[in-house]
Amino acid sequence: MGELVDLFLAEGLTREQVDLVLDAEIGDQPTIRDRLTSQMANALMQGLGMPGRQSPQDVRRVRLAASSGSGEGTWRGGDKPPDAQ
Repeated sequence: MGELVDLFLAEGLTREQVDLVLDAEIGDQPTIRDRLTSQMANALMQGLGMPGRQSPQDVRRVRLAASSGSGEGTWRGGDKPPDAQ
């Protein structure tokens, strides 16, 4: 999966076309970008000696919450961050 973007570019796809493929949502399934992100996060965590437990579904949930601006721990630019508990 790590070479997927390089393969797309080598085949002549534009950046916009690659983004469309990576961000395509089919039903309520994680996107290819969600899957790549979870693999990279897990590899990084494991490299730091921590268990990598980030699933593609976790990445999708965080992405959707952040984009809606209503997820836990999110706030809009210019607003005061919520108090740490």
